Amino acid sequence: MHGIKSPIIILICLVTLLFAVADPSLAQPLPGYVVHFDFIANQLEARQLVRIAAASGARVINIVPPAHIWENQQALRMLDVILQETAHLQLAVLFTRIDASYPPDAHGRRENYLYKTILTEPGQMPDGTPTTKYFLTTAGRAGYGEWMEEETRYYARHYGKLPNLLGINLGPFSEPFASERGGFLQYLRGTNCYELTQYTPEAARLWHEWLRAHFCDITGVNRDYQTSFASLQEIPLPRNERDERFGTHAGAAYSDFVRTINDWFIERYERCRHIWHEESGRNDVPFILQFSGFVAEKLAKARPGAASFDLVGWITRADAVGLSLYTNSGYPDLGHASVIATVRLLALARDLGKDVFVLEGGCEAPNVVLNKAELRFFASAAAQLSPKVWIYEFLKDKFDEEYQTNPGKLVRANGHTRPAAVRLLRSLFAELKNRPVVEETPLLAVMVDTAATREDEGLARATLALYDLAATLPVRWVNAESARTIPGDVPCVRLEHPLQEDEATRALMSSPQPEPEKRKEWLNRLATAFGKQPFFLEKTTKTGNTE
Repeated sequence: MHGIKSPIIILICLVTLLFAVADPSLAQPLPGYVVHFDFIANQLEARQLVRIAAASGARVINIVPPAHIWENQQALRMLDVILQETAHLQLAVLFTRIDASYPPDAHGRRENYLYKTILTEPGQMPDGTPTTKYFLTTAGRAGYGEWMEEETRYYARHYGKLPNLLGINLGPFSEPFASERGGFLQYLRGTNCYELTQYTPEAARLWHEWLRAHFCDITGVNRDYQTSFASLQEIPLPRNERDERFGTHAGAAYSDFVRTINDWFIERYERCRHIWHEESGRNDVPFILQFSGFVAEKLAKARPGAASFDLVGWITRADAVGLSLYTNSGYPDLGHASVIATVRLLALARDLGKDVFVLEGGCEAPNVVLNKAELRFFASAAAQLSPKVWIYEFLKDKFDEEYQTNPGKLVRANGHTRPAAVRLLRSLFAELKNRPVVEETPLLAVMVDTAATREDEGLARATLALYDLAATLPVRWVNAESARTIPGDVPCVRLEHPLQEDEATRALMSSPQPEPEKRKEWLNRLATAFGKQPFFLEKTTKTGNTE
């Protein structure tokens, strides 16, 4: 335990007396901002930034603290100030990521515990090349699982009783496909698809453990894959569904490697979630599983074996789900299609009665821009999910800011505000309070048997093509429980064995490889079949950028 006890005791009493938020199940989403420790250097800056956030319309603060905060007394004092100020201003709080840098030391240096001590190596692509510096070795990384549990236990014991706490996540449970904390997929130009990033010694160890757990011994593996490996340790990581080392069963082997990463991720989540609830005593505060809005695009362009990432299973298991809602100039449509599809995926959580949190978002081009149209998309894209919070990421310039200008950030590094950004965000937050609840009736419901995709490449391809389809048609992913909430006149396709013999199933199973022109033709054909106009019309998007 850290030594600063009295402020926290006072804080809990103060919040109990002051904090008053309407029943979240009945209220409009709470608007707010991220207070990242990379934005602030000391207690004064921490206090000032929370006050600016409140004055700019915030009712909730998403706090991103450094890993192992208990090893840095200055960081602890800053966190206590943030929590005291949020209590005083009657703001709700969340903890996410837990991967910021420490405040500067006496020499002005800022160290990052997680990325200096644990996540220190790049990932590795199937061709043996390292990943970009943003994606790291994560799955099975020595000390990473222990770190997750240690952080979860610390926050549960020290801050789990805060009455204004709405939720927590950390590490890979915040954007597993699109962050350095997970980073499971990276686009590889040479293969024109998203490839696995974990061809590492750590993942090889997980792979061999997974094979032993599922096939018992080398005899069982060779029987299933029809191979002749001499030992489990000799079995390589499958590079793709055509890997000659696995013969005609390379597709099954590749799917099993994806399942290895999937199962590692779920096991870590379940362990941390159990620790959180047991140590905090709070079943009402969820351990949140957060998805990037760009996950749909990644899976739509991944190899068929990526269908073994069981996202429906993840959502079903999660206490609650989070969403990162960014738009980015790196996409021709700024990422709108992927965000729309991801929102439709996460509608499953709402159908299951789980809370949804928009935990961060904004518009990058690639600096942070103030684009009114894009910010309105940010403020409306997830409306059908009835999120509990709607949080804007870009509150202040970071200490190591990459770009000279960031008109979409409310506060400059020197603490002065950008009035145009403040006005626009306040306006958007005001609109959120008056927005009616939005319901989207699906045109198609889909239930996927993930295990069945292992041996059926066509079924796997159709499963991933759903992420393209959901950008244009109201698709709803369902499981056995949520299927009961779908109107009876909505067709439900089951991607399983044996396949149904109906028009909708045949149409889905005809999905081509994720080549843009072929996919467009297929999507338009499906749109027409469901009574909609073709969707692929030429559009022009302008990006505003005024300081």
